[in-house]
Amino acid sequence: MNLNRKQFMVSILFLIPAAAIFILFFYVPFLQSIYYSFTDWNGVGKPKFIGWANYAHIWKDPHMTDGLWNSLKMAAFGLVVQNPLALLAAVLLNRQFRTRSFIRTAFYLPVIISLVVASVVWGQMLQYDGFINEVMIRIGLESITEDWLGNVWTSFPAIILLTQWQAIGYCAIIYLAGLQAIPQDMYEAAEIEGARGWSLFRFITLPMLMPAVTIVLFLTVVGSLKLFDLPYILTNGGPGTSSYTLFLAVYNAAFKDNNYGYATAGGIVLAIFIVIVSIVQLSATRRKEVEL
Repeated sequence: MNLNRKQFMVSILFLIPAAAIFILFFYVPFLQSIYYSFTDWNGVGKPKFIGWANYAHIWKDPHMTDGLWNSLKMAAFGLVVQNPLALLAAVLLNRQFRTRSFIRTAFYLPVIISLVVASVVWGQMLQYDGFINEVMIRIGLESITEDWLGNVWTSFPAIILLTQWQAIGYCAIIYLAGLQAIPQDMYEAAEIEGARGWSLFRFITLPMLMPAVTIVLFLTVVGSLKLFDLPYILTNGGPGTSSYTLFLAVYNAAFKDNNYGYATAGGIVLAIFIVIVSIVQLSATRRKEVEL
């Protein structure tokens, strides 16, 4: 046996344990989940095969459909509002001013706070007799006070805004890292040619920032589709199904209704949506990187 063949066999021996663990804890459960999604199963007894019934019921279940619709709305909000605000914050924080370090820390601080703690605090503040309404009463806006998490029309918008409290700072830091990686001599050369303000941003900053844009958009879309913590802690999807997300609907179907087969089907639909949206978004943004 020559040396190269011997090294190859030794490498295979080292890979076998890791591959076995990966197959055992990833591929086997994944294949089992596909099977369970076609069954009526309560998590304990013997699964009963029912074909496509679970998948057909998903599109008739208001918890699942409203959850999917809310998840897509949150993803759209993240793309249209969250990312431009994060980019604007990063551009401003990249400038030289006296309190820059303090402001950067303040923007990122919400990211490191426990989401459970933040949810409990915000839940108390958004109650009808909470801090938010108290402030509004004191400044003369008593007529628009509301039980923000107990109203069908305001519960999910309130949750969307709360996600931005953490997400904008996180995305801004990624954009800021991308901005600091842009060579300054490119700006100097462009200024010599007469470029100023918007022209610098459009033809230098944005093209050079596209790798960071790809990362942020991917995290925004996937994070929106996977949102679970905030609606679960604050409203558990209520009132009605107004603040459901697809992930929360899957969780409740499994652990509240003990319908594990149906919940697994919902989880697979969620995974398919994430994969499709991620492929479309990544292909679109990476194409821009190649062109630039």
